[in-house]
This record gives sequence, structure tokens and C-alpha cells, in this order.
Amino acid sequence: MSSDILRFLDSSNIDGFLFVGDSISNSDMYYLSHFLAGDRFAILFQEKTSILISSMEKSRAKKESCADEVLSTRDYHIMEKLKSCGKPELAYIEALKDFLRDHGVLRLGVAYSFPIGIFQPLSRHFDIQVLESPARRARSKKSPQEIDCITTAQRACERAMQRAVELIACSEPRGDILYRQGQPLTAEQIRSAIDISLLEDGCEAEDTIVAGGTQAAEPHARGTGPLPANSPIVIDIYPRSKTNRYYADMTRTVLRGEAPGEVKELYHAVLAAQEAGIGAIRSGISGEEVHAAVSAVFQEMGYSERDGCGFTHSTGHGVGLDVHELPSLSEGGEILKSSQVVTVEPGLYYPDIGGVRLEDLLVVRDKGCENLTRCRKDLVL
Repeated sequence: MSSDILRFLDSSNIDGFLFVGDSISNSDMYYLSHFLAGDRFAILFQEKTSILISSMEKSRAKKESCADEVLSTRDYHIMEKLKSCGKPELAYIEALKDFLRDHGVLRLGVAYSFPIGIFQPLSRHFDIQVLESPARRARSKKSPQEIDCITTAQRACERAMQRAVELIACSEPRGDILYRQGQPLTAEQIRSAIDISLLEDGCEAEDTIVAGGTQAAEPHARGTGPLPANSPIVIDIYPRSKTNRYYADMTRTVLRGEAPGEVKELYHAVLAAQEAGIGAIRSGISGEEVHAAVSAVFQEMGYSERDGCGFTHSTGHGVGLDVHELPSLSEGGEILKSSQVVTVEPGLYYPDIGGVRLEDLLVVRDKGCENLTRCRKDLVL
């Protein structure tokens, strides 16, 4: 990646790009360092990658990170600076300034999310530009190893989905509610079963969606309470591997009981739109064109968006170290490149019916795409 780095630095007219934060919440920092830490550290992105970290973590960073150089704040006399400045934050900034000067930095790039409390004092000593992170676009194209990581997470996702579907399939419709073992089957119970399955596979998930009936009319409603009979239930699982940090993403819509005709029609339309979107994906086509292909199917089948109803969101997004990253399959979506991993997840939403969404995970290839998703698409259980 060194040639890409040099081109970025040269085109941006900067001597280096600085990140300060933790690599749990900042995926760019993890991508560049392969070092997972919940405490703050700094990465200087030049032809070589340098880390500035606390002395406590220096040894681990040397063993685990892919950085070319690991330095500690003790190397920059942080304790002497603390005695002089009187405040830990001021001492850290002084150490950071020395670190940058030692690496020949005069003109510095930082990301839009860079902490303002550090930006302001550094800006008095360095010419700083706020730029898009150089890792953001680099991350969108996945290596074979990254695709393997995502695929492993996807298999865990599918096993969790299967467990959820089996619980719903074993439930008994009574009136408008599903029952299991004599008690109402709830969204919380299904979500717990999903969480347990994912943990058994070394994954974790936050905000898994199990939304039934009219709750599913809101695309990101988590869902609560008893699950409805004879009504669609949207299950959206996006787990992350606890080992390698990569995400997967999948949605299915199921129904237990009798499916109303209008729900069957919605499901048929969503499935047709998804097939059109998947069929459109290839390297060189834009995310906007894929989104247009999906929207055209809905239009042709009479499901135009109106007053916040219908197809109300983008067709899909990139998946990797973040569950939502580049590229975007939406209006204004950029040109797709081989080895990017994206979702195709059309949906239709109506307050009086609920929602239907289907989502698969795909790898963009030169002449099409590779579907990483192996889970069936059955509406009625």
C-alpha cells in the first residue's frame, strides 16, 4: 500500500496523516495498525506507519501491530512534560508535537472526526488540512483474507438466523399472536436466541432487528413484545467477529400463519427487486445504477414511494470493519470495484401492513458478483 500512501500524501500536499483515538471505535485506525486497543493512541501515516502509544502498551503493540515503528509517550519524556505543564492533556499534546517534528511533519492531514481538543493546539504549530481518511476508500476493496473473514461471520449469521426461524416455525398462531410452550413468543426471546448462537460462534451483535407487524413499517425499529401471527416479521442480523472485527449482514422476512394476499404481493415485489439488483452488480457499474435497477422494478410493479411509504432507503452499502461503509448503492453511489463487499437489501414499508425486506451479502466481481449468502428465502413457515 506504500505507493498509494505516497500518491495520497503528494496529491494532498501533506507530510503525513495523523489519527488519534482508540482502534475499537475507529475502524480506520485498526485497519492501518491491526492493533486493537480501547485506550487512546496515535498513528502517523506516511511512507512508513508509526505508532505513538503509552509505555504500558508499547510491548504489545510491537508484537501485535503491523506498524513499521512503535514509540511510547515515555520516549518523549511524558512525565517531565506533565510536571512542567501540570495537566495530562497538555503533556500529551507536547509529546505529540515532538513526535510529529521528529518525523519531519510541517503540513499535516487529519480526518473529519479528529478530536477538536487536540486539533486546536496542534494547528498553532502545524499547517493542518482536514481531509477524507486515506484508509476509508482503501478499506472498501477487500483482500481474499478479508473476504474469508466476512464469509466466516456470514456463516455465523446464517446459523443464528436459522435458530430464529426454527423458533418461529415451531410457534402456534392463536388469534393475532404467536405462542410457544403456552406463552407468547416475543421479539426479545428471538433476539436472545440469536445472541446466544452468535456468541457460540465467536461473534457479537448489537441492535438486531426482530420486528413484526406494523413495527416493521419502520426499517430500523428493533421490535418489542409478542410477535404477530399472520403478519410479516423482519429479522435483520449484522454480527461482528470478536476475533477479526469483520461484520456480516443479512435480512429475512418470515410469517407464521396465513399470509394475506397483499403481503404475498409485497414479498414477491421485494424478491424481484432484489434479484434485479443482484443481477446488475459488477465491477464498473455505479451504485446509483444498481439502485435505479431496483427502484425500476418497484415502479413497474406499482410500488412507488409516497409520503414515506414504499421503498424508503438505499439499495445497499459496503460491509467490512464497519457494517456500513463504502461503497454506497444509492442515488449518487460511486463506481463499484472488484473485491468490494456490498449488501443488496430492498424493502417495502407501509404503516397498515408492516414491512418486507430481504438482504444478501455479495462480492463484486469483474463480470458479476459472488453471493456469500446461503440462507433460504421462505416467507411462510
